[in-house]
Parts: sequence; structure tokens; C-alpha cells
Amino acid sequence: MLVLPLSELFEKLPLSSIRRFYRARDRVDATIYRMISERRRSSIDRGDLLSMLLLARDEEDQGAGMSDEQVRDEAMTIFLAGHETMTNALTWTWYLLSQNQEAEAKLHSEIDEVLEGRLPTVENVNQLQYTRMVFAEALRLYPPIWAMSRQAINDFELDSYTIPGGSNVFMSQYLVHHDPRFFPDPYLFIPERWSPNARADYPRFSYFPFGAGPRQCIGESFAWMEGVLVIATIAQKWKMRLIPGHPVELQPLISLRPKYGMTMRLERR
Repeated sequence: MLVLPLSELFEKLPLSSIRRFYRARDRVDATIYRMISERRRSSIDRGDLLSMLLLARDEEDQGAGMSDEQVRDEAMTIFLAGHETMTNALTWTWYLLSQNQEAEAKLHSEIDEVLEGRLPTVENVNQLQYTRMVFAEALRLYPPIWAMSRQAINDFELDSYTIPGGSNVFMSQYLVHHDPRFFPDPYLFIPERWSPNARADYPRFSYFPFGAGPRQCIGESFAWMEGVLVIATIAQKWKMRLIPGHPVELQPLISLRPKYGMTMRLERR
């Protein structure tokens, strides 16, 4: 990713917007550090992410645990980055459903059959297979994290290319997800691509909305659960329609956003 020149100097300028940012950051930090302190004092394993971070040990460093600052950094990634990416993913999901009413009808049918008017719970996630397929296809077409990079530690031979050690290798989920070698008619919204039989045929790394390898997103499992539950909860009673004439364009910043927002009208089913 590109970094603005002199960005560290810019952050020190006495601008009101920068002061507001630091005040907001300090409030969030105070909340996160308080939670960390309370958990350390109690020493109770609650089986959640914060407990996992506090109990993690580095086997290469004599079993040392994370410092408060390290735990804070990991928790903040989930607390902040997870919300923005999920917001964008669901925004694009509702846009795609509004433009593909046959898929929307199948989604409603599954939700009605599985839930029978009840709110969805974690126990329903595995039953809502088509709902997950809808979400998976939205993540293919509009991956919230549309590109990522990794740094080669040493020289690396890749086919007829040599990647020198220290090089930054740039990979784009958006480009790979729209490659017709992997996904025929790549710009069409086809949730059936993600049926169990179909997805088994895709090459490894042809689909990586949450990254891949040792640094794959720690929140992936939570994101799948959250996405399915939110879609099922809203679609149980509502459908969304794009306001006529509203422009829909990509804005690929850190995350893939709709450039002009997504103005939609709620309609009762």
C-alpha cells in the first residue's frame, strides 16, 4: 500500500481534525486497556478472542506472552477493522440482491423455511446454506479488502521470474476474483458458484477475501457467522431497492467502498 510522504510529520500538526482523532483514539484505548487489565487480574479463560490473546505464548521466546500493547493492537484490529469491512461487505450484498431478484427470492425462501418466523441464532448458521452462498458471492465480486502485499524475505523463484529478497509483492483479490480462468462470467452475480460441489473445484488461492497463509485474517470465522446472521435477520422482513438514478462506482481506498454511498429504499416483504 502507498504511504503518504511525511505522513508522520503531518500527524503532529496542531490541526483540529488531528486533535479530535487523538482524543477519540485515547477513549477507545482506555476502554481496551481496561478490559485487558480486568482479564489479567481475573485469570479466567472465557474462551473468547481476548482470552486467546492473553493466553498465547511464543514458543521461540521462552514461552513469553503478549504485552498489553500487543494485545491492544490485536484487539483493535477486530474492534475497528472488522466493523468497517463488514459494513462494506453487507452494503455490496444488498446492492447485488436488489439487482438480482431471482437470487433474492431464493434467499427469502430459504430464510422462511429454516427460521419459520424466528430470529436466527448461531445454531441456524449451518442451515442457511444459500444465505452463505449469497454472502460468498458478494465477497467475490466486491471484496472489502481488495488488495494486499507481502514482503519476500529471501530471493524466490516463481516460474520464470525471480523475486528479489526485500521486494514487496502486491496481490489483488479484486483482480483474481474476476479472472475468467477461475470464474466463468466473472462479473455476474451467481451464488450457486459456492454450492459444496462447485467450490471444491476452485484452485487454492483463487478466492481469498480474508487473505491467505499464516497471516490470514483472524476474524474470518466470526465474519462468516456475522454476515449470515445479519443477512438472514434483515431479509426475514425487509428487502432493499436502489434509488433510481443513484450512481454506483467503486472507491478502492484501504477498503472497497461505494464512491457515492448506497442510497436504498427499505420495503417490507
